[in-house]
Formats: sequence, C-alpha cells, structure tokens
Amino acid sequence: MSAFQAYAGAYEFDGGAFSWRCYATARVYEVRQRGHAPLPRAPHGRKWVAPVQQAYEQAVECLVDDTVEEFSQILLQVEARSCAPVERRAAPALGIA
Repeated sequence: MSAFQAYAGAYEFDGGAFSWRCYATARVYEVRQRGHAPLPRAPHGRKWVAPVQQAYEQAVECLVDDTVEEFSQILLQVEARSCAPVERRAAPALGIA
C-alpha cells in the first residue's frame, strides 16, 4: 500500500456549499457525504467507492481511478461552508475607571 497523500476540494448540494479534505492512499478527485445523493455520474476511468469507516466517522463516497483496488483514508472530513460573511460584534466595553 502506498503512503497517504493530502487531498481537498469542495462541492455544492441542495443550495449548500461543502468542503472536504482527507489523506488517502489513492488519488481522491471528489468526496460526497453519503446523504448527499444521488451522486453525480463517475467520469470515464473513475468510480465511486465507500471507504471502510469507524462508527465515529462520516459516511462518505470517494471518487477514485477505476484501477484502484485497495483504498484507505484517514482524517476525512466534510464540512458545510458558510456562504454569507460572519457578522462580527464588538466586545462590550468594560466600565473600569
């Protein structure tokens, strides 16, 4: 098995924006949460795979090359990205004299 490499990307689903990142032993072109279905059709030469996961990990599908037979990933995370800027509020003034 080859060494883990870092991969990252982003996608949109149902009006929301999501970013993903992971370390994997094969080139990862895209990651989708399993609940964000249906998955887009895999381009020629690629396939969607469901990596083995622990109970605490997110259920995902990863787009990899068709030739990949063994696939491992670690530290995989999919997060919703905020589309609107976060409003920053000034800290309340302390009445110290």
